[in-house]
Amino acid sequence: MAIQKKRKVLRTPFVVTVAAAASFAGAVALPGCDPTVQDGSCPAERPAEGSSCDADDVSCTYPGTCGDDTFRFTCEDGAWQMGVDPTCNPPPPACPEERPEAGSSCTAGGLSCSYLDDCDNPIDYTCMGGAWQMGPEMSCNPPPPPECPEATPEDGAPCEGAIGTCGYMMPTGCGPMPIDAACVLEGDTWRWQVHEIFCNPPPPEHCLAAATAEACAGLGPTCQWLVPGCADGDGAPALPAAGCFPSLPCESDDACPAGTLCQEVVVNPCVAASPGGVTCAACGSTKNVCVPPSAATAAGK
Repeated sequence: MAIQKKRKVLRTPFVVTVAAAASFAGAVALPGCDPTVQDGSCPAERPAEGSSCDADDVSCTYPGTCGDDTFRFTCEDGAWQMGVDPTCNPPPPACPEERPEAGSSCTAGGLSCSYLDDCDNPIDYTCMGGAWQMGPEMSCNPPPPPECPEATPEDGAPCEGAIGTCGYMMPTGCGPMPIDAACVLEGDTWRWQVHEIFCNPPPPEHCLAAATAEACAGLGPTCQWLVPGCADGDGAPALPAAGCFPSLPCESDDACPAGTLCQEVVVNPCVAASPGGVTCAACGSTKNVCVPPSAATAAGK
């Protein structure tokens, strides 16, 4: 009788065990590999751009390098893609505290700075081509010139150069005459030059010949039409009669024509017919004029 051999029981294939081990190993991140995302969470550290990932459409944000900016990474097609790389903008360059000179060097190209000129008008400077370029400059309105002195200045006295020429009335032998005083530069000092007028007064007969106020006024400022004023009994007598007399008072009988004497008389100061006549309340003022001897005798001469 033939003897039958027993069959050996086959073991489970080793490949199954290896496959399971391989499957388990696939779930563990090996040292040195890029971090991956399997559960939809972001890596703790910012991944390198282009490194692998397997959670598409996951976006992760990480701090930037400028303090207030951020980096955004998105997992696309199995790799990390970084969004726009933010750049750190440096602070804008500062303008010089003092107004620069036009053409002086600068380094902040395109920088524009505004200042005030000597007349407090705004003026702009722009750094172009390594040099400061000055914008349009406004003209300054000069200050008004100094006022003329009230009284005629002394010839040669110091003055302010911008004052120019001033006009005055100067008493002369021909009566008040217009003169001018000019401020001129002598060496390094501004001084007054007073242009005086000298004239010989006409003889008294020149004025005494005028019979009317109109004729007297036609003789110019050297003659003046006078009328009697109100006089009291103790002072100078009133002018005997209205007439034309020299504007400058006589000082002695020698200054009077023959047949007249220098006498202090009272005249009306408010005669409108006189060259400087004005309406006023006064009725008498004294003046030395050449009068007939009868008027001088009445005054005690």
